[in-house]
Amino acid sequence: MVRGFYEAASGVLAQQRNFNVISNNIANVTTTGYKAEGVVGSSFAEHLVARIGDGPIFPRRSIGPATFFTTNIDEYTDFTQGNIENTGRDLDVALVGNGFFMIDSESKGEILTRNGQFSVDSDMNLVLPGVGLVLDDGGSPITLDSSNITVDESGGIRYVDTEGEESAEEVARLGVYVAEDESALENAGQGFYRSEQMPDVAPAGSYRVAQYAIEKSNVNMAMEMSRVMAGQNQYNACTQVVKMYDQLNEALVTQIGRVS
Repeated sequence: MVRGFYEAASGVLAQQRNFNVISNNIANVTTTGYKAEGVVGSSFAEHLVARIGDGPIFPRRSIGPATFFTTNIDEYTDFTQGNIENTGRDLDVALVGNGFFMIDSESKGEILTRNGQFSVDSDMNLVLPGVGLVLDDGGSPITLDSSNITVDESGGIRYVDTEGEESAEEVARLGVYVAEDESALENAGQGFYRSEQMPDVAPAGSYRVAQYAIEKSNVNMAMEMSRVMAGQNQYNACTQVVKMYDQLNEALVTQIGRVS
């Protein structure tokens, strides 16, 4: 009886963690470059269960393996490509394919992101507003003389004059970096990631930079809502089982114990 109580209680705790991840996905559905997260569930503490008895009617017999707990053993990030949305803004860039932009932030250090809604600060540094400095392919901040720029598919930046003519000289290049193992990236929240090892510059041809556009979140609201409903059903079922076991335990103590 106690074993079933623990199994149901572990189901409640697992669903609570699942709801936390789903709610975070829904909260960031409009966050540029955000990647959806999920949890990996698993059974825990598998045991071989046997029926107790040594008589001819109910002999001792192995029932088979059973688990006492269900647990969320890990979280993962879905790095699939989000939809590209045209904005028409010069400093908006989106990545198509592999890679991340690198930002030097004061609070989090060097972090990776797919958010390309850039701007220029008062010192004409290219920045991700409210986060930090955008780094080039050499790991240095990018400083511009003008915000009228074009960005080619490889990330090369050139100025555009008042007549719309593009300069021949490349003044900077956006840094596009790849991690050796994306699954090992540490989630820093709101679509930002940290890497223990310095990421490598993404090889040419593995990505494309699209100017005048941003990459939207890859959160699928229909899927998230279906996960909410499925999780709610499992949560309710587990809580009802917990209540049933609680009532049985109360009856065991207050009624059966008194009769004996």
